[in-house]
Amino acid sequence: DLFDNKIHSKKDITENTSLPFLGSIPKSNAEESIVISESSRSSIAEAFRLIRTNIDFILPPINESKGKVIFVTSTISGEGKSFISINLAATLALSKKKVLLLGLDLRAPKIVQYLNLEERIGVTDFIRNNNLEIKDLVFNFPKIKDLDFICSGSIPPNPAELLLNSRVDDLFLEVTNNYDYILVDTAPINLVTDTMVIAKYADMCAFVM
Repeated sequence: DLFDNKIHSKKDITENTSLPFLGSIPKSNAEESIVISESSRSSIAEAFRLIRTNIDFILPPINESKGKVIFVTSTISGEGKSFISINLAATLALSKKKVLLLGLDLRAPKIVQYLNLEERIGVTDFIRNNNLEIKDLVFNFPKIKDLDFICSGSIPPNPAELLLNSRVDDLFLEVTNNYDYILVDTAPINLVTDTMVIAKYADMCAFVM
């Protein structure tokens, strides 16, 4: 027990922190990266729906004309952050909301890989190229209506400094005007400072353990 540093149950979190507990996601053995659909009644799909309901209670009252920005992060890589981001975004989109999944893990982006997509221009390219517009970056998921995606783009040598650029302000200003929810897949906070640099844009941070 002294050497066991793993989280085994909800009790390990609720007894040691004061964080609101959103829900538990069962381990998925599915080959597909998106495990939820409109007709899905699996335990993992219901778990994501429960989290969607709890998020509405947790989010602070904000301007209804602005989208709600939800950061998804974790302590280290490999805890399921990108898997949660993708499926939570899909769950919110299935509730008839307009949702954007925004890849902001600039060092080790996983979402493009999860979805078996080709690399394309994304956030880093938008920040460095003033001629690019948000509409040039957005593409949608064919399987899920109302869910759009912007990938992180080319991997830069200076991600933390890049995220301090004023173009990041422009990015969040535009997407919050165009979407009901913006799910942001961010970098693990125990390894790099990137997520803390942009934390001011978040209405809520979901921490994956």
